[in-house]
Order: sequence, then C-alpha cells, then structure tokens
Amino acid sequence: MSTEEPSPRSVPIGAIVVLVFAVFIYIGMVACLSDLHGSDAAGRGLTAAFAILFGFVLWILLSILLILGAINGAMPFWAAISAAILLPLSAIAAAIALDLQEQRITWLLIVPIGLPPVIAAYAMWARVTALHRLLPPTGTSAALLGAMLVLVLAPMPQFIAREAEYAALVAQERAEEKAEKAEADKRHAEALARFRKLTAESPLSEWAAFFGNDSEFDTEAAAGARKLPHRQADAEEALRRGIGFPLAEYYRLDLAVTPAFCTAARDFLAQGAATHQARAGDADDRTAQDYFDPYLGAIESLTQENCDIDDAVKAIEAALSPAPPAASRGFLGILAWRRGNGFIKRGDNDRAIEQYDAAIRFSPDNEQFVENRGNVYFDKGEYSRAIADFTEAIRLNPGYSTAFEARGVAYHEAGDDDHAMQDHDEAIRLNPEFALAYDYRGLLYSARGDQARAIEDYDAAVRLAPRFSTALANRGRARFYQAAYPQAVIDLAAAVALSPKEPYAVLWLYLAHARAGQPARESLTADSSQLDRTAWPWPIVAAYLGEADPGAVLASTRTGNDPTHKGQECEVEFYLGAKAASENDATAARELLQRAVTGCPANFIETPAAKFELARLSP
Repeated sequence: MSTEEPSPRSVPIGAIVVLVFAVFIYIGMVACLSDLHGSDAAGRGLTAAFAILFGFVLWILLSILLILGAINGAMPFWAAISAAILLPLSAIAAAIALDLQEQRITWLLIVPIGLPPVIAAYAMWARVTALHRLLPPTGTSAALLGAMLVLVLAPMPQFIAREAEYAALVAQERAEEKAEKAEADKRHAEALARFRKLTAESPLSEWAAFFGNDSEFDTEAAAGARKLPHRQADAEEALRRGIGFPLAEYYRLDLAVTPAFCTAARDFLAQGAATHQARAGDADDRTAQDYFDPYLGAIESLTQENCDIDDAVKAIEAALSPAPPAASRGFLGILAWRRGNGFIKRGDNDRAIEQYDAAIRFSPDNEQFVENRGNVYFDKGEYSRAIADFTEAIRLNPGYSTAFEARGVAYHEAGDDDHAMQDHDEAIRLNPEFALAYDYRGLLYSARGDQARAIEDYDAAVRLAPRFSTALANRGRARFYQAAYPQAVIDLAAAVALSPKEPYAVLWLYLAHARAGQPARESLTADSSQLDRTAWPWPIVAAYLGEADPGAVLASTRTGNDPTHKGQECEVEFYLGAKAASENDATAARELLQRAVTGCPANFIETPAAKFELARLSP
C-alpha cells in the first residue's frame, strides 16, 4: 500500500454503505450496554447476549472498513501493520470489558463504546485520501492508533487482578482439598484400625459405631455383628440404656423379640415419647417424627411378635398431638399402617382393621392404606367390603394395577368372574409386567375351559417370574386338563422343586405321573419328604402312599361341626376320585367326583378339576 499522498478519487460508496450498517449495529450495541445493569439476572443475561451478538457483527463490519481503507485508500505501512494487530486485540478488550461488568466496573464500558468510533474514523480517513492534506498520515495514524491502544489496554489491570484473584482462589481450594483429603485419609486409617480390632468378644455397641450409609464399613460391620453370640443381650442392654440402634437395625441384626427385648423396646419408645414432644402450633417442627421414623419397621415387627407396645404407641401419639394436624397426620397414618401390618402378620385381622381404619382417618387419600384394609376384609371372607375398599383405592389412583388385581380376585371369590376378568385385563394393561395378574387371569380362563388361553397367560407369568412356582403348578394343571400329561409332569415337578413344602402341587404331580404311565407312588415318596405330616392335606397324601385308609380319611372329614371339614371333604372326594380315575376304577371315580362337583365351594381349584375329570368318564 502507498505511503505517499494519492490522487483524489471518486466517492467511496462501498465504504459509506458499510459505515451506515456499522452505525445501526453500533446503536443497537450501545442500547444493550446502557441497559446492562437495569434488570434482573435473566434480563441482564439476555441483554449481554444481544450486546455480544451486535458486537460480533460490528467488528466484522469494522474489519471490512479497515480493509477497504488499506486497499482502496492509503495509510502508512507501519500504521497498517499496527491496525492489523490492534483490531483483533480491540475485540478481545471489548469482550473483557463486557465480562468485567459482573463486577459492575461501569466505567470500562467506554472500551466497547469508544473503540468502534475510533476504528471507523481511522478507516474512513484512510479511504478518503482527500483528508490526508488536512490530517497528515503520520500524525493522524499515531493519534488514532494510539487512542485504540489506550482503550485496548484500559481493562487489562482489572482483568489481570481478577485472574490473579481467581488463580489464588483455585490454589486455596486445591490446598483445602488436599488438606481435607489428608484428614479424610487419616480418619479412614484410624477407623480402619478401630474396625480391624473388633472381635467376637467386642460389645455390639462398638460394631454399631460403624453402621450407617455414610460408613464404608456398614455392610461388613452388620455382617460381623450378626455373628456375635452376645448380640441379643447387648441389644437389650443398649435399649435399657436409651440407645436406639437395636430398633433401627432390628432386621439387619436378626434379633429376636424375647420378653426382655420386648420390655426394653417398650420402655425405650415410651421414654423417647416423653423426651421428644412436638412443639404446639409449630408446623415445621419434625423433632418427634424424625426421632421415631427409624423405628417404624421395628414397631411393625414388635407388633407382629405379640410384643405389647400399645401404651408406648399411645405415648408416641400423645407426643405428636401438640403439632398442627396437617403436620402430624402423615406420620401418624404411617405409624397406624405399620401397626396394622404387624397385626396382619400376627393373624389378628380385627386389630389390623382397627389400625388401618386409623391410618385412613389420618391419611384418607392414601390408596395403599385403603387397599391393605381391603386385603384384610378379603382374608376374612368379607368380599363385598373388600371390593368396596379396592374400588376406593382405584378411585384415589386410577393407575393402581395392584388394586385392580386384588379386586379381580375378590370378584372371583364372590362368584363374579365377568368383573374379575375385566379387572385382571385392566391390571395387565396398566402393568404388562404384572406376573401375578397373568396367573390369576389364567385361572379364570382355565375354569372356563379355555386351556389354550390359560396356558398363554401362565407362559407370560413364568417368563416374567421364572421361579413363580404357583404359575408353574397352574400351567401343569391346565396341561393335565388337555391330557398333555408328560408336559404336566414337567411343570408340576418344577413347581415342587421350587416349593417342596407345597402339598397340593405334590398331589397333582402324583396324578400327572399316574396318567402319564410313570411310577407315581415311587415319585410321591420322594416328593412328599418335606411336607408337614401334622397339617392338612397330609391325610390325603398318606392315602396315596398307602399309609392311611382312604375311607377313614373321608369319614374323618364328615364328623363334627368344624366348618373347615366341608372344604376338606371336597378335597378328599376329588383327590380320591381322580386317583380312582387314573386307576381305571370308573365306578368309584364317578361317585366321588360327582360328590366333589356338588359339594366343593365354587372358588376351590378342585371344583373345575372335578368337572373335567367327570366329563372324561362320561360314555
């Protein structure tokens, strides 16, 4: 490029057009910069983003202006080199000044505001060579480029200071992290040393010091504590001393609810209630709830094991009573629900219902509490009340697949298989992975005589839960009904292997072996080895084995007024009739099976089975 004064040229239209665009962009950028501190954080972020966008476009236009000035105009060679260096530095300086606005150094806004006019002025001076007579190249270049340099350097002290402060902060954080790591390593070494010193003679409390989610030794400590021969006595003593970890860790420590443990636990809970009272009217006070929350599981187990903690539970309820109802209802509902679960496991359905009633009063919108009460009504044979509770649970949670499945079973027990089928369909639609719902629906299909569809559902249940012995046994029965006896043997044998103490699967396996022409009694001898010989239906198994007289077994179910005898009589008639049928004694089989069809309750699996067997005997 020339450093001499050039001859006059035509009007620089291109440079003027670029300059006009640059002015409009500059105005937009300045407007954003002027509003940079005038709104909330989100507004400032958006304003800064637009300022950066305008600045990016503006510096591109300024670059074009300088190039036009250098090529189509004139500037000293040294000035052209300086401008080429200062232009990108000016963009960086403007960006730094904008970034420093986080520290509200507002005077630095002169950098992004002042640089564009200086750069544009120098570019237009270089392009309009006629100005060189009035403004000499050397002096003008020195002045304007010097101004650019001053503006470029203006934010550097603050920038350097900030970076130095940040570097010092990073160094400090690294030093603190290093110190913390060293301290953590020290604590770990000390904890490891203490843990390695524990022996079978160490008190349970010393092992318990390593319990907790924040302890890396938690699992190992719990496993070691379970092996302590004195853990039961230590746990009882800890409770007597007001230390609650035996209740919080009740399950993991595998403790027994001995009379001493029961007394110590009851006294501990009562003492805790006396010392952890909720503050009256304070909705945010969770002191009592947080104290008792770790012990809820143990409270359920204590209830299950016939430990009388009624007074202690009343004391807990009283401790929470000063709190506003809205703050305590949820916890009291869970406490009552836990107690209800314990009574269920104890076999006390009436008290379980009392507790579930209380839980529902505290938390009327909790569908699980309502469903659990429905399960108790189901166990009591009160199917209409069970259905009402399951329906309410579904109203509270229309996507509650478990409640649909439970209501379906209740409908079946009540003799309404059409509604039962609808509910099992809906349970499966809501939860396609619901193995139990497939199994129950399979039972309905099987009872209707549609063994193919029943087997499809049993297949799905077994696919979802390969160790689901009930589904395997049910599929074995469906194949038995299809006269696919070898396949029935396979399924029933698998069911017995998974649940060797389940007597009905053993009886059906005997029948399948007999119908398949396989050694049935020899298999039964081995298959029945783990059955409870004191419980029903062992007399039927004994009759199959030849250890009891079939007639005497049947006669024993026809004496007295025990309501269970009716079901037992039905079962004896079916299983003896099915055995007679497998031995080709059609006369005896027909008489016994006909009695089973007439006398068996509708919800017994032997009822449809007797019908199938009787149909096979018909001429």
